Amino acid sequence: MTEKTDKPAPAWKGLNTDSMPVFIGYDQAERMVAALLDRAAAWHPDSVVGIARGGLVPATMASCMLALPLAIAGWDRAEGIMRWIGPAAQGPRVLLVDDCSATGTTLRAARDWLLAQDFQVMTLTIVHDPETTALVPDLSHPMRALFRLPWERGEATPTARARRTLGKPAERETEAPFFGLDLDGVFLPDVPRALYQSDLQAALSHRQSLEPFTSLPLYTAGRAVVITGRPESDRVVTQSWLEQWGFGALPLECRPLGVGERLEEVARYKAETATRWGCTHFIESEAEQAVRIAAMAKHLVVSWWSAEDARAWLIGAAEQG
Repeated sequence: MTEKTDKPAPAWKGLNTDSMPVFIGYDQAERMVAALLDRAAAWHPDSVVGIARGGLVPATMASCMLALPLAIAGWDRAEGIMRWIGPAAQGPRVLLVDDCSATGTTLRAARDWLLAQDFQVMTLTIVHDPETTALVPDLSHPMRALFRLPWERGEATPTARARRTLGKPAERETEAPFFGLDLDGVFLPDVPRALYQSDLQAALSHRQSLEPFTSLPLYTAGRAVVITGRPESDRVVTQSWLEQWGFGALPLECRPLGVGERLEEVARYKAETATRWGCTHFIESEAEQAVRIAAMAKHLVVSWWSAEDARAWLIGAAEQG
């Protein structure tokens, strides 16, 4: 294990919202944990200790693969102390597991707490950032790019980022889901494309007169943004419609100048805008666009919404080379 004490860690890379994070899904996380366990097994640990909450997933994977008992340690950020959640670990040697080591603060606190109880400790995380962590785990995969794990989607929401900007620790309340919402097809009916092509002004007038659907997807007020494929030139009339029907408090993102109308371009704009906002979920009314968004932004929980059925289908997608 390597410790760096010469200078403070750089700012959290998640504050830069201009790039897509590297998403490490559950399957990949399991493979990454498994790749580290030969060395862990050779050390002959007596039990596995997972740090709640994020460390519980990889700790469970490790304890099952090694056929070892699992104990849980909780980190109270407010008080700055560790405590057992349930029974303490068994045996003198423990494999201490967390999901990642971005700064190393939690991992070091847990390790020192265990050492003070006379345990021998080996540390394991799925991944660590060698540029920002003050504690390099004994077993881990280095990754300098911004990474995100499924149970950490909420770390990038606007409220969560605001706390991190101020140097404050995360809070569960700030990590609640934050929704990106398509507009046409979700809030109101889509105008047929043929009408736009035959008489643009009539199509725009008809669209402005439409009433919202009676059934809308679930989202949380104050934790959502409308991200529409409508061009920026339609912002004023779009905002007027939202305000007319009681949705005026929702922030509005329109397709910028320079972004074309092709499905791929619109989907990329939506994926990048949802990432910049810190969305955890995206609800899209057009099936192909939903698939494209899911493939481009794997960290988002993308749903295809059918207004006709008033239900959503969760989308999982991967690009082919």
